[in-house]
Amino acid sequence: MAIIKCPECGHQVSDHAKTCPSCGIDIAGNIVRCPECGELTFAFNDVCPNCQEVLPQEDAEVKIHRLSNERPERHEIHGVMDTRRSADNTETVQKKRHPVAIAFVVALVASLAVVFLGIYLMNKMDQQNETDAYERAIISGEPLILQDYLLRYQLAPKERRDSVESILARLQKIELDWQNARDSKSKSKIQAFVDQYPQNKHVKEARLTIDSLDWVTATEKNTIESYEAYLKTYANQGEHSDEATFKIEDIKARKAAEEKARQDSIAAAEAKLKAEQAKPVENKKPAENKKPAETKKPADNKKPAAPAPAKKPAETKKPEAKKK
Repeated sequence: MAIIKCPECGHQVSDHAKTCPSCGIDIAGNIVRCPECGELTFAFNDVCPNCQEVLPQEDAEVKIHRLSNERPERHEIHGVMDTRRSADNTETVQKKRHPVAIAFVVALVASLAVVFLGIYLMNKMDQQNETDAYERAIISGEPLILQDYLLRYQLAPKERRDSVESILARLQKIELDWQNARDSKSKSKIQAFVDQYPQNKHVKEARLTIDSLDWVTATEKNTIESYEAYLKTYANQGEHSDEATFKIEDIKARKAAEEKARQDSIAAAEAKLKAEQAKPVENKKPAENKKPAETKKPADNKKPAAPAPAKKPAETKKPEAKKK
């Protein structure tokens, strides 16, 4: 016989005592020692409450048989003798089985609750993600983001998918209009695109393209007037405003140089003429005596030409006799 601490209340009690005199819990045959830490605990526990080590379990039928063969102890309470060995054995087995079953049921219910809660939270998270993706796609107005939403959320509400598809179709049409206007290289068509879609992302590129077309026109004419017209159109803020100003100055400088060269040429010619006029007149030499012209010799004796025959006077017409 040994003195131990009651696992229930901690008071000292004999390990052969039927019950604890302090708390009344069964002691004899109901106490085991943990093989790991040596702590005393009840036999119906599956694990040690001190170190959580699994306790070796004795087969219930063997235990009942062992306990039934032990000498029953009788104790007198208020003068009445009570033998409780068999009842205590049955109650011990029931106490051992009930916690295991209850623990299994509780674990099963907890597992199901965790599963259903996880499914609910996942569905809730998916719905929130879909809503965030829809709002982000609508606000962005980017075709790639809109297409990504349609691919990722094929089970999204129909009205949301229809809205996204409508926006995507409109953006695709705008993109096609821009490509046609840009490829045409026509200032009027590009300007029409800007007027129709003033908030589109291609407006800046369209205006730069128009600027380039106007600059090409100005350079083809290559006149002061064409460059001044370009500067006036873009209020000196065009992409080629500095170059246009340089071109104007260059043309003016070139014309000034040409005019100066012309004036210098005229002045040189005038100076040369004045210099020639200022020279003294040189005396001219007398002309050499010319030989007198030779007199023509009379022609050899030639027969004088016969005189031309005299013309006969025209015959005078007689007056016709008057007709009777």
